[in-house]
Amino acid sequence: MPTPWADSVKNRNPKQLTIFVAPTLNKPWRRAFDDALSTFNQLSQDNRLGVTMVAPDNATKPDPNGEGGADVQFDMGKGDITFSALGQDFQLKNFSGTSMHGKTELLRGQVGNQGQRIQKAFVYVPQTPMVVAQMAVGRGKFNDVQREVGHGIKHFIAAHELIHVCGLHNSDHTKYGPDADLFIEQPQPFSGDFNKPDDDKLVLHNSAQSQVASPPIFLKKAIADMIRDNWK
Repeated sequence: MPTPWADSVKNRNPKQLTIFVAPTLNKPWRRAFDDALSTFNQLSQDNRLGVTMVAPDNATKPDPNGEGGADVQFDMGKGDITFSALGQDFQLKNFSGTSMHGKTELLRGQVGNQGQRIQKAFVYVPQTPMVVAQMAVGRGKFNDVQREVGHGIKHFIAAHELIHVCGLHNSDHTKYGPDADLFIEQPQPFSGDFNKPDDDKLVLHNSAQSQVASPPIFLKKAIADMIRDNWK
């Protein structure tokens, strides 16, 4: 079940989360984040989610000791990751830098008489997500070789984490199959040729009748309703 943000955030006009993009984010991931931000805001408009997100150039990182700074920090990483917020230190241990999913830490606490509310969020995406692709090694011969995923998969990963930022947890994921969408728990990679990373996709559903892959990126009603209800 989703967790709401603190009323001080939810009562803004407009309802908007600010994101600090860490300067350590490399260019491919910055491109993926920018596209994901645009995608999320378009999905919000189309589905009337009730919240949008911005990443202004003058955003500052979340205050490690208070409530100031951006609501969200977006970064990449691998291994043991540490960060500080709300006067506390946090750690993500053994974060995979090669997997095809990120990690969003929703920092929750008791806020007055509101109950448990999100106060800050930290998003980490894998530094170098990898996929197995086929490389031509001779006439009609191919070898399976690992390489970094293309932009489409990075775009999907970043956009998926922005759904978490809305207050949704892993238990809210959709499952592989006909109900799957951007918030799928475990999509299956479908790589382009070794030299064509831009052809990489994530398969959300595969049956004898049809295959659904992403990009394109979309939300289905169940997740849209969940976000909308969480931001009322």
